[in-house]
Amino acid sequence: MTVNPQPWLHRFACFLASATFLLLVAGASVTSHRAGLSVPDWPTTYGQFMFSFPASKWVGNIFYEHGHRLIASVVGMLTVVLALWLVRVEPRRWVRRLGIVAVAAVIAQGILGGLTVKLMLPPVVSIAHACLAEAFFCVTVALALVTSETWRQPTHPPGGSDVRLAQRLALASTVAVYVQIILGAAIRHREWGVFAHMLGAVAVFGCVMSTLCVVLFTAKPPGFLRLAVVLLGMVTVQITLGLITLMVHVPKNAVDQLSTVQVLVPTVHLALGALVLATSLVMTLKAFRFLAAGGEEPSLPLPQGVPS
Repeated sequence: MTVNPQPWLHRFACFLASATFLLLVAGASVTSHRAGLSVPDWPTTYGQFMFSFPASKWVGNIFYEHGHRLIASVVGMLTVVLALWLVRVEPRRWVRRLGIVAVAAVIAQGILGGLTVKLMLPPVVSIAHACLAEAFFCVTVALALVTSETWRQPTHPPGGSDVRLAQRLALASTVAVYVQIILGAAIRHREWGVFAHMLGAVAVFGCVMSTLCVVLFTAKPPGFLRLAVVLLGMVTVQITLGLITLMVHVPKNAVDQLSTVQVLVPTVHLALGALVLATSLVMTLKAFRFLAAGGEEPSLPLPQGVPS
């Protein structure tokens, strides 16, 4: 299918992905500061419309929680705009559907965010909120990628077992990173699964290292080698941050004042984890797009029988 370039659509999709990353960082700051109930009502802020809540009252932990809500609202509006834009100009049905999925995800995310306040931070809801946030981020990153001019370029690389192996390892890396994020959310909100999370870090490192080796020794395009090297470096830093996070961790029921390190390190750890997931996802999608025989653009790697 011939797709006319839509540079401003791509730029807007990139802007949405960047705003979503900022939202993830803001959410991590709320959890790190233990500010989840600093604004006790929802969707209002102390009984006022959130966008008219006076800045003079953004004090203490209210700043983090209220700021998180404002960013989330803006991201929600941007997502609706992008979906409508895609429906209007995007000829690929599967890309239009992905835009609709993004709207459904951001609505569900808003509902989960409200429930965390209404139900007084139940761990299961908080974990689901954190995991869906990362999934939504993946959708925005995918939209930014598939609306780019690079994605539309035809390629004719040879197929083969090494290609299939690279695709499978890249996909395994992305799945492993996302599972790690689920386990990390369980630790942050319920202090469950620390040992499983440590084993998962080893699994992620192994998947990423294996992917790098396959790409390195089968002479894949330079772009994939760069992605694989960057991903391995990010995972190495992330594991280091994870160990530091465990060392500075304070139990949720502790009443002690948190230090800057105890707040900053977990926040950076979560933010880098999101970037690791995004990088691994981009590498996976590019592997299925470019490391395959033929020049036709495939859809996302969906199960058999799912229309594209």
